[in-house]
Amino acid sequence: MFAKKREHGSIIAKIFIGILLFVLCRTNVEGVREEKINKIEVFVSAYCYRLNRARVPEILLLKRAPSRKLYPDLWECCGGSVRSNESFESAAQRQLLEETGMTATKWKVLECFEVRVDPDTFVPGLIFTCRVDQNTTVKLDPREHVDFRWVTLNDLENFQLISKQMRHSIVKLLMIQGKKL
Repeated sequence: MFAKKREHGSIIAKIFIGILLFVLCRTNVEGVREEKINKIEVFVSAYCYRLNRARVPEILLLKRAPSRKLYPDLWECCGGSVRSNESFESAAQRQLLEETGMTATKWKVLECFEVRVDPDTFVPGLIFTCRVDQNTTVKLDPREHVDFRWVTLNDLENFQLISKQMRHSIVKLLMIQGKKL
């Protein structure tokens, strides 16, 4: 498992990490196994949004099941690990389908992020944004999530998210989409 100690860096460092992750995940997996190099763990998130009837952007938030080891009962967006030989975007699309039963369009990378998996360990990842139609039905996987909400920027403060970084990224996405209208 690839993990790193928490470091505060500039946006350039985060972009570098993203590029490095892309290159490393494209590495010949068989060669990595033969040389006994540790596999890299990488997460992806799918920040799924829609425009409501008033044409205001809303983001899909999912409430983690109380039985989850990390961040039980907190709100998040879709996401999970990238599988071997899977592209980042394919992993994000798979996670969205597995966790919500939805497919989406307009997939774009928003930014890099880190997930704290224990007090000293962080796993890197990429956030993708995607869009669904207003009437798309959400079907939760009850092993992972127990509730969902479509949330506007004004409603976001009422939800306890898994991190401040996630809140910042959601605000960024909703503001970008709101300016496009």
